[in-house]
Amino acid sequence: MRKYSVLLVLMVFVVAATSGCSLIVKDPVVDAQTVIIEVAGEEIVKEDVQQTIESVLDYQEYIYSLYGYSFDRTDEDVIASAQETAIDSMIEQAVCEQKIAEFGLDQITDEELAAISETADETYEYYADNIETSYFSDTELVDEELDAAIEAKMLELGYSTREELFEQEKLNEEYTKLQDYVVKDVSVSEDEIETQYSQGVTDAMDTYASYPTQYASDLNNGEIIYYRPEGYRYVKNLLIMISDDEQTEISTLTSQIEDDEDSLSAVEDAIAELPEDPAEDSEDQQKTREEMTAQVDSLTAEIDELTTELEEKTAAAYAAIQPTVNIVLSSMEAGEDFDALIEEYGEDTGMTVEPAKSEGYLVCEDLSTYVDEFVEASMALENIGDISDPFRTSYGIHIVQYASDLEAGEVELSDIHDSISDELLSEKQDTLYNETVSQWVTEANAKVYTDRLAD
Repeated sequence: MRKYSVLLVLMVFVVAATSGCSLIVKDPVVDAQTVIIEVAGEEIVKEDVQQTIESVLDYQEYIYSLYGYSFDRTDEDVIASAQETAIDSMIEQAVCEQKIAEFGLDQITDEELAAISETADETYEYYADNIETSYFSDTELVDEELDAAIEAKMLELGYSTREELFEQEKLNEEYTKLQDYVVKDVSVSEDEIETQYSQGVTDAMDTYASYPTQYASDLNNGEIIYYRPEGYRYVKNLLIMISDDEQTEISTLTSQIEDDEDSLSAVEDAIAELPEDPAEDSEDQQKTREEMTAQVDSLTAEIDELTTELEEKTAAAYAAIQPTVNIVLSSMEAGEDFDALIEEYGEDTGMTVEPAKSEGYLVCEDLSTYVDEFVEASMALENIGDISDPFRTSYGIHIVQYASDLEAGEVELSDIHDSISDELLSEKQDTLYNETVSQWVTEANAKVYTDRLAD
C-alpha cells in the first residue's frame, strides 16, 4: 500500500510538472468572459461563442434528423466546423452592426417600431398557442396562471421571450436597411434582360430535349418558363374515390406485406450463406437452418394470408364505388358534358381549383408527378376530346378526358420580361451585398483566439 501511495504522488508530480498550470482551478465566471474575438471595436467572449457553437450544432442536428441521418455532435471535425461557422457569423454580425451604426441605419421611426412590435407579438403568440396545445390542453389553469405556466414552459424549452423577439425583429429591420443601402444603385438593363432571355430559351430547349419531364418540375417549382416542349397535354380527371377508411386498411395491409417480404428476403439470404449441402452443416448451423426455415414457412404463410385479405378488401372497396361509376358511364352515353359530370360526381379536390379546373392536369410520357396508371391512361388517348375507359389506382376509379395540348415553343419575352428583370436584379443585389460584406470583414482584420476555447 505504501509503495502504491508513493507512486501515486510521483504520478501527480509528473502530471503537474508537464502540464504547466493545468491543475489550477479556473473561476467559471471569469473563464466565461475570456475574449475569443476582437473585431469592429468589440470583444466577443467565450460564453457567447460557445452558445453560438451550440446553436449551430443544434441546427445541424435538426437538419440531419429531417432526413433520418444520425448526427454525432461530439465528433472533432463536426465541432471544428461548427466552431468555424459560429466564429465567422459572429464576426460578420459585429462588422455589419458597426456599419449599421456608421450609416445611421439604427434610427428606427415610431411607425417602424410599432410594426416591429406587432410582428414580435404575433410570433410570440403563435409559439404560445403551440405550447398551450402541446402541454396544457387538459389543464385547469386559466387566465394569468395559465399565461405564467406557458411562459415558464417556453423558457424551459428555449423559446425567445417577447422582448428577445422584439430585438430580433428590430435587428432584422436594421439588416434590411443595410442591404437596401448597399444595393440602392443596382439596376438591370434591357440588354441584360434580352441576353438572359436568349440564353434561357437555349438552355430550356436543350434541357427539355433530353429530359422532357423537367418542364413539369420547373413549372411546379415556379421557375421562369422560357420554352414549352412538345409532348405535353392537359387531361381532366373524374375520380370516384375509395373511402378514407378503406384506403387506410389497404395501405396498412400493403405495408405489412412489404415488411414481411423484406424479412423473408433477409432470412433467405441468411440461409444462402449456409453450406450448399445441408449434410455439411455443423450442429449449430443445422439448428440455425431449422430455425430460419421455420421462419420462411411462417413468413410465407403470413404473406399469403395478408395478400388474400388485401385482395378481398381491395375488391370490396372497388365494388362499393362501382355503382357511381356506372351512373357516370350512363350519363356519358346520354351525352352529358364531362365537366358537368366532374362537378357532380368527381371527388378529386385538385380538379376544383384553377387552373386545373379549366385546363386539367399537365402530363407527358414518364412523368412521375402522378401514379403510373394515371399517366399511362392519359397518354394512351389519341385525340383531343377522347375519354378513357374506367381504370383503377390506389385512389379509386378514374375516367380521364384528353382536354387539349400544351402549345409548344418559345414564351414571348413580353410575357416574362418583368420576371426576368426581377430575378436578375435580385441576383445582382445579392452578389453585391455579399461581396461588400466580405470586403468589410476582410478590412476589419478580426483577431481570433480559438486556442482559448480549448482551455
